[in-house]
Amino acid sequence: MLLVGCQSEEGGVVDTAVSTPQPSPSPTVEATAEPTAEPTPLPTPAPTVVPMPEADVPFYLGLDLSYVNEMDDCGAIYLENGESHDAFELFSDHGANLVRARLWHNPDWTDYSTLPDVTKTFLRAKEAGMATLLSIHYSDNWADPGKQQIPAAWADLTEAELPDTLYQYTYDVLSELYAQGVLPNFVQIGNETNAGLVKWVDGLDWPRDAQLFNAGIRAVRDIAAETNTHPQIVLHVAQPENASWWFREAAQHGITDFDVIGLSYYPQWSQLSPVDVGAFTTYLRQTFGKDVMIVETAYPWTFDAVDETADNILNQGIRGYGISPAGQRQFLVDLSQSLISNGGLGVVYWEPAWVSTQCTTRWGQGSHWENATFFDFQNGNELHEGVEFLSYPYLYPTELADGVVEASYGDPLLTDEPDDNFMQFPHLDLLDLYVRDDADAIYLAVTVAGDVYAAGWGQFMIYLDTTEDAQGGAVDVDNRPITAAEPYLPEFRLDLRVMDWKGTAGSSFEFYAWDGTAWQNPALPVGAAIQPGSPSVIELTLPKALLGDPSFVNVAVVSTGRGRAHTAGDVLGSSNTITDWADPVVLSEFGHYPLAQ
Repeated sequence: MLLVGCQSEEGGVVDTAVSTPQPSPSPTVEATAEPTAEPTPLPTPAPTVVPMPEADVPFYLGLDLSYVNEMDDCGAIYLENGESHDAFELFSDHGANLVRARLWHNPDWTDYSTLPDVTKTFLRAKEAGMATLLSIHYSDNWADPGKQQIPAAWADLTEAELPDTLYQYTYDVLSELYAQGVLPNFVQIGNETNAGLVKWVDGLDWPRDAQLFNAGIRAVRDIAAETNTHPQIVLHVAQPENASWWFREAAQHGITDFDVIGLSYYPQWSQLSPVDVGAFTTYLRQTFGKDVMIVETAYPWTFDAVDETADNILNQGIRGYGISPAGQRQFLVDLSQSLISNGGLGVVYWEPAWVSTQCTTRWGQGSHWENATFFDFQNGNELHEGVEFLSYPYLYPTELADGVVEASYGDPLLTDEPDDNFMQFPHLDLLDLYVRDDADAIYLAVTVAGDVYAAGWGQFMIYLDTTEDAQGGAVDVDNRPITAAEPYLPEFRLDLRVMDWKGTAGSSFEFYAWDGTAWQNPALPVGAAIQPGSPSVIELTLPKALLGDPSFVNVAVVSTGRGRAHTAGDVLGSSNTITDWADPVVLSEFGHYPLAQ
C-alpha cells in the first residue's frame, strides 16, 4: 500500500497505507547496534496476566485494529442501534476472535503503533476475549512490497551486524509483551515482505534476507521455549499471486521454520476471486506444508467519502459483489467460507474502524478508509451489515460416521468401511453443482476451479444412478445405461469421466463415456477451457431417454484426487457463480432428486 500518515490533534502523526493496507509500527524497545551474545533474561510476568484464548479455534475471524487507540483519542464514536460502544467489545460481541496490530521500530513522528500502544491494543483485545497477532514491520514507517526501509537506528550497522540486531530487537519486544501478559498468539516476521527485510536498497537478496528472517524466527522460538508458550510464526507477502514463487525460493534458501503463510488479498489489485483464493489455499497447504491465513483484506461498501481532502484508497469493486454494505458482507462471507472449505486458518479484515475524525493525515483531514470500514459515516458511524461476516453460520469440517458422508469440508478423511469411499479431500476443484429437470431432460451445471497452479490434476467424474439405492452402497450395474468398473474402486460404476486436464497455462477438458470396453469421446457435445485463476462452468443436458426415463436420479461427483490411489468426493457447497439454475444442491454420498413426469 501507499502510505498515509494521520496526525492527532495532539500533534502526533499517524501513518496509514495507500496501496495495500499495511501492518504497523514497532516497539520503543531499542536493540543495541552492538549485538549481545546472550539474550537478556526474561522479566517475571506481570501478576495480572490476561489468559490466552483457547487454542482450538476452528477458524480465525480477525480484524486489524491498529488505528483504534488513535481513533479513540481523536474522538471517534462507534454506534450500534444509536448507542456508543467500545470497538473491541463491539467486534468481540459480533464474533471476532483475533486482533492484529502493527509495530513500527521507532516512529518519531507518531505516538501510535509503538510498543506501548501495541501493548494497550493487545490488553484490550485479551480483555475482550480475542487472540492476538503481532505484525512487526522492522521499519520506522510503513513496510510494504514497495519499500522495506531500514530503521534509522540501524542505518550505520554492517550487514554482518544486522541478523543479531534483528534477533535481539525481536526478542526484547516479545519479552516485554510477555512481561505485560500479552505475548501474542501469532508473530509476523515482517510485513508484506515481497522485497525482503530492512533494506538500504530495494530488491530481494535471498542469502542476506534468509539470515534476517531466520534471526527473527529464532527469537520467537527462543521466547516460546523459555516461557513454555507456543506463538505461531507468520511470514507475510502481498497478494496471492506472489505466494508460490516467494515461498518456494524462501524454502530453497533455508527459510522453513515457520507455521503460517500470511497473505494480503485486496481484490482491487488481484486477478483472483474469493473462490480462487480458497482453491489456491489448498495448493499452498499441500505444497509447503503450512497453514494459510489471509492477514489483510478489505472491500469498499461505498465510493462516497466524507472527507474533502483525504482521498480514499479503495475505489474499485469486483464482479459479483455490489458496492454496498451487503456487497462487502458477501465478499467477506465468500472469502471466509472459501478459506474454511480449503483448510485455511483465518481471515483478517484490515482496519474496519479507521473512521473519519478531526485528526489529519499527511495529505488531508480525516480518513483514507471510511468507505471500507464497518461503520456508516452517512448515519453517524452506525455499525452496518459488513460486520456480519464475523457471525455468519459457516460450514465447518465434520467427522464421518460409518457409512455416512456429511456435507463437510476439510482435511482428508478416510475410514475402513468399503462404502465410505466418497471422501473429502481439501482440493475442492469442484466448487458446486446445480440440478434441475423437466419432462424430457436432466440439466446439470458443475463449477470447476481454474486451479492451474496444481502440479497435476486429478480426474473428476459425475455419475448418475437411477436404481432404488438412493443412500449409497453398491450400484446395480444392470440398471445403469453406462457402466464402468475402475480396478481401484469396484464399488462404484462411473458414467461420465472428465479427462485431458493437465497444463500450466490453461487446458481443455471433455467428458468421456464408457461403452462397455473403452472410454469414448465425446460422450456428450460438451467441452470447456480451464482458465488460470478463474472457475469454469460445465453444463450438461442429459435426455431422460438415455437414462431409461427414470422417476428419480441420484447424482454424485467424485475425484481421484491429485495422483492418489483412492477416490475423493468433493462435497459441494452453494455459491453465486451460477444464477440461472435452480437452488444449489449440497451433496452427501448420493443426492436424491425426484424428476418431473
